[in-house]
Amino acid sequence: MRPPRRTLALGGLFAALLAAPAAADAAPARSSAVALDREALVAYVADADNEALHRVDLVSGSVSTTPLGCAPAEVLVLAEDRVAVSLRGCNEVRVLDVDAAGEGTVAARAVVPAEPWGLAVGPRGALLVTSAYGRALTALDAESLAQRFSLRLPREPRGITVTPDGRRAFVTHAAGDALSVVDLDGGDAGEAPVVRAVRALGGGYRNRVDAMVGANTLHPTSSLAYVAVLNEGGTRLFVPHLVVQNGESTTRVVAGGYGGVAIEEDTSVPTVAVLDVARERTLGVDGGALQKNFVNIASNAFMASAVAPAGSPARQARAAAVLGDALLVVSHGTGELVELDARSLDPALASRRVFRVGEGPSGVDVDPRTGIAVVWNQRSHDLSVVSLASGAVDTLPVADDPLREDLARGRRLFHAEGDRRISRDGRACASCHPEGRDDGIVWRLGDGPRQTMALAGRVERGPYGWHGMHAKLEDNIAETLTRLGGAGLPAEDLAALANYLREGLFVPRREAKDPGEEALVARGHDLYTSEKLGCNGCHGLEHGTSDRVVHDVGSRAKDESRAEFRTPPLAMLEGSAPYFHDGRYPTLEALLDDNLDRMGQTSHLTSEDRAALLAFLRTL
Repeated sequence: MRPPRRTLALGGLFAALLAAPAAADAAPARSSAVALDREALVAYVADADNEALHRVDLVSGSVSTTPLGCAPAEVLVLAEDRVAVSLRGCNEVRVLDVDAAGEGTVAARAVVPAEPWGLAVGPRGALLVTSAYGRALTALDAESLAQRFSLRLPREPRGITVTPDGRRAFVTHAAGDALSVVDLDGGDAGEAPVVRAVRALGGGYRNRVDAMVGANTLHPTSSLAYVAVLNEGGTRLFVPHLVVQNGESTTRVVAGGYGGVAIEEDTSVPTVAVLDVARERTLGVDGGALQKNFVNIASNAFMASAVAPAGSPARQARAAAVLGDALLVVSHGTGELVELDARSLDPALASRRVFRVGEGPSGVDVDPRTGIAVVWNQRSHDLSVVSLASGAVDTLPVADDPLREDLARGRRLFHAEGDRRISRDGRACASCHPEGRDDGIVWRLGDGPRQTMALAGRVERGPYGWHGMHAKLEDNIAETLTRLGGAGLPAEDLAALANYLREGLFVPRREAKDPGEEALVARGHDLYTSEKLGCNGCHGLEHGTSDRVVHDVGSRAKDESRAEFRTPPLAMLEGSAPYFHDGRYPTLEALLDDNLDRMGQTSHLTSEDRAALLAFLRTL
């Protein structure tokens, strides 16, 4: 059931807000693309396209806009008329004070590692921020924004949630199957916080469900964990993400099938990991005792099916919120807000209601007092106000779309879920290429293992594909859609999608280096461009770090039919692990250790020169 969207009627909205039933206090605040000041019934919106912060009065409908000068990611309400904003476009965090007219002035600002994203309030007045490309968690003083500490994290950190006692932070990652858990109370004064990787995601519970119904599918890996939210008691953590059949450990193989799975099966499905916060264990996976109020989906549903259940439509779950026993997840690729049963071991298998909202929803927040959910729709640039009591959805226009028409069209196609022209199972381009990057997954294809290619900053010119078979990007896209089982796109749509990949994808700015690191990078640059090493021959800096030619560098595996691979561009190299066409090297260090002078003469490097070369490669 999808209640219709309605154009906002201010009187009707005001009545709905006043008539909505009261609810308990919400879970601890964390950032999103939209954040509510619940007392004032005001929504703050981080509008990346317009590089602005909007203040929207939900009662009067008035919109006030503060230009930011670069693209924001998320916003966090700190106090009445005070917000923090992560600015992914210029590597800053800003605290803004908002006046009676709704305009913000900068009270404090700080430079942080590249592409700040999620924000949360930590212990002792700290403001915690994740940096997606910079792979960091930084703690700032909430008043002055002076740095307290910065920690290295695995790649693509996104959402951050702090436990109510302030002792731990859970960080999600858009790539991989682990959460980063940060012990914020380091113990003795001055002791650095500790980061632990907890492999809590993936298809463990989903595989149990499929086995019980006789589907016999396996989902060995996962991706797209953008957000984690706590229940109102702080005892359960919900992490929407995708679980993926990549062909690994699969018994039914179709040659050339994407991921090596049967043509009628979904390669990736949405799931929600439910973690016991105290034990840091995923419910339903380890066979432990379950609380009686949790619904065991596998034992009482789908028992006569023999087909894996589809789950919720929220495959690109960019944001989520909890209200009572409802887990509300925005479905970025379908333009929906999905209400799931938070009592389930996998809420994705317990969808209750689906609300049609705007285009490209990327943020959600809830108000327990009025019983509303507010959704920011990134591509239609409006707010959807959802009454969870009546099911009514009102629409409030906020801003215009500044994108060129073909780029806007290409972006819609890139994120569209359920478009059978693109893939047989309805998945979007963005499901494998989040933010135009890569999911870190190696697919077991008919021609050998292939890792997902990163696109951002790498597709300005061809040839394209691991074997350089397509001179035009449009031809490469068309061939990819064929391998995905899609019916294909008309020429006008292919051109729009190709233009978006070339011009519309976000490429992070590199953060400034300290003098010592700058000297190391400069030494690495000299080594890279030297004739003795020869790196610049194939990966010429003057040619976009690729000669666009296929080479045999001894990387062919025994079961592969081709030995020559196109020189890959090195843009955003540090953020695209694993390395090589088959993902055989998890780190740049591992690649360099095993190079054996196949790609540049590196075996003679001293430890100091090796460190310098790695430092330079990480700046590309």
